[in-house]
Amino acid sequence: MKTNLSPSGPLQRRLDDWRCRRTVRRWKRSRRKTARHSRLAARVRSLPYWHEIGQFLYQIGFLLEYRIILTARGLLWLLAACAHVLRDLLAMLTRPLLALLPEPQARATGRAAQLGRAAGRAAVVLAAAGCVLLVRTWLGRPYLLQVEVDGQVIGYIQNEQVLDAAQAVVHERIENAREVSLAAGRGWDEEAIQVDPGYRLAVTFARPMTQTQLVNALLQASGGTLQQATAVYVDGALQMVTDEGDHLRSYLQSLLAPHADVYDPDQRVEFRGQVQLTDGLFFADSVLPMSEVIRQLNEAEDQPLQICTIERRTYTEAIPYPTYTEESAAYEYGETVQLQAGEDGLQEVTQDTVFVDGAATEVRTIAVETLREPVTEHLVTGTQLKDSMYGEIGGQEFVWPVPQYRQISRWMGGGHTGTDIAAPEGTPIIASAAGTVVTAYYWNGIRTQGDYNSYGNYVEIDHENGYRTLYGHMIRFVVTQGEHVEQGQLIGYVGNTGYSLGAHCHFEMFGPNGRFSARQVFPAMARLNY
Repeated sequence: MKTNLSPSGPLQRRLDDWRCRRTVRRWKRSRRKTARHSRLAARVRSLPYWHEIGQFLYQIGFLLEYRIILTARGLLWLLAACAHVLRDLLAMLTRPLLALLPEPQARATGRAAQLGRAAGRAAVVLAAAGCVLLVRTWLGRPYLLQVEVDGQVIGYIQNEQVLDAAQAVVHERIENAREVSLAAGRGWDEEAIQVDPGYRLAVTFARPMTQTQLVNALLQASGGTLQQATAVYVDGALQMVTDEGDHLRSYLQSLLAPHADVYDPDQRVEFRGQVQLTDGLFFADSVLPMSEVIRQLNEAEDQPLQICTIERRTYTEAIPYPTYTEESAAYEYGETVQLQAGEDGLQEVTQDTVFVDGAATEVRTIAVETLREPVTEHLVTGTQLKDSMYGEIGGQEFVWPVPQYRQISRWMGGGHTGTDIAAPEGTPIIASAAGTVVTAYYWNGIRTQGDYNSYGNYVEIDHENGYRTLYGHMIRFVVTQGEHVEQGQLIGYVGNTGYSLGAHCHFEMFGPNGRFSARQVFPAMARLNY
């Protein structure tokens, strides 16, 4: 009989299944640990004046450590002085003995002197070693917090954060036991179960307690009836306690198993709520049978046992490149020159998609890694007008209001009050001269003739010294009444609003003596349109 040990055999599949479950368990344990640390940090930060208290305790610890170091240095100096005295004493005692020895024994005398010097060195070494041992022993003594309840020592902890976290867990379990007892119609004596621990600094070589050990010790000191049980936490909050923890774990695993695909590393299943089971000591009044725990979980409004399938997907996508635009008089108005071409970047995105009953309910972005930075596009737009677009009258300088177009469909005259500059809808219109916007009129949508509503959307600018300009039929304007504008500043865009038969800019000019034609200011433009 041959055993199938090939990679595709049942043994290999069971091994892969075991490895997958082990990986999932490790991942869940890591996530629970991170959640606990986050909750603990949040509780500590929520304490009033926690930062000031921490600074005060740090200063006390620093002063204690400084005093200990000074004491150790004093002891070291004292031991060194004692070593020197001992060496001098041994030298003084050996000199008479060396003087009594006869001359023939000079060789032996030399040996005795060497022996005395060696003894002195040994004494110094032993004194120094004793000093080092004493200092290390003194400084190495651990300082722990001794936790007491009603004057009885229940253990030692590293710091007060462990005690605060343990107290929070104990209070949560007491509250859970009270709710279960009241729901079952039993009474609850608030004074029968009390936990009010204190602590003080102590020097001890005892092993510090973990948070779980401290929780169990505080519960035992509370005076309540305890038993080993399993707590059910949902989204970090204690919900129920049962004495059938192993069976409950098997039941929950059986709910997830049919939906899991152990051969797909990018897929996992979990409950909608973060269900966590924790073993420990709990009040007997809070223990429920497993059937009741399952019933409450299934009937909960937020449906914590609803199964979610999470699929992880990693893909790459383009990062649109930004565009930087600047103006330059080195180019004609409206001309755009690309100095540097833009290039999209590339990033890798990792996302988890959550499916409930086959429908995607949530997409979580896990990580975004930039693979290639985008290259910025650099553009330059020209602001230089042609010579024919500059004009002057009465000492007032003007520029052509639609620099990109010179076609005149109609000059002023014969009842027409302005100059119509033909241009496509959306073409920029600039201020012919610096001044203040005195009118920014929004067209009401009614097409009339012979009144200001016939101008559509229009802007009127006062240039002082009796000069004004009006720009009509705009599709929209970008200035407000009372705003100061500079010559050449964008004020709006060519449109076809009001009484208009096509997209154009109706340009009117006024001087101290009334309205005048733009042909007088821009004669070169007039010659171009004949």
